[in-house]
Amino acid sequence: MPYFMVEIFMADAGQLVLGRATWLLEAAQSRLGTAGMSTRTIVAGLSREDDRLLYLIEARNRDVVRRLFAVALLPDGRIREITLVGGGRLVLARDPGGDIDPGAEPQLVEDVVNVGLDGALGQE
Repeated sequence: MPYFMVEIFMADAGQLVLGRATWLLEAAQSRLGTAGMSTRTIVAGLSREDDRLLYLIEARNRDVVRRLFAVALLPDGRIREITLVGGGRLVLARDPGGDIDPGAEPQLVEDVVNVGLDGALGQE
């Protein structure tokens, strides 16, 4: 699916405005998803220098993105299609494939095994 960068000018944009706009966008995504127009927000950001909200949206086409922002009651913004270098797919951190952190360190796991065998919790 293609990716689109959406830039929306909002006077005095800040974290509160970004949070509210993102909440409205998520609600609109839920409504449009039931109508077969699924979209996904990859990144939501704020450019304080020029009061812009920035969104990276995954959608079928530009018209679906326009419809999404209209349903969210957000102002019209500049929509540009983003082409990924190498033709890969952006992976979200909440996706299992996006979790590249191994979690617990191997040394910690080894220490837990030793405590179980040699410590007060285990019997020899």
